[in-house]
Amino acid sequence: MELNLEEQTLIAAFRNLDEPGKKELLRHASQQRKTEAEHAGLLFAAGQCGLDGVKPRPESVAEPIFTE
Repeated sequence: MELNLEEQTLIAAFRNLDEPGKKELLRHASQQRKTEAEHAGLLFAAGQCGLDGVKPRPESVAEPIFTE
């Protein structure tokens, strides 16, 4: 994967941050992405899809199986 000069600069700056700084930046980016998706009227971020209703699995509802 090739990066342009701006992307390389951002990665270098991120690597120079301390751990709390990295966590704060990642938290902010995650929140920003979520906010943008809400403003666009999308329920899910790009690359994600919703699941249909969760159906009960019969093997988990049945009685426990004991084997000898």
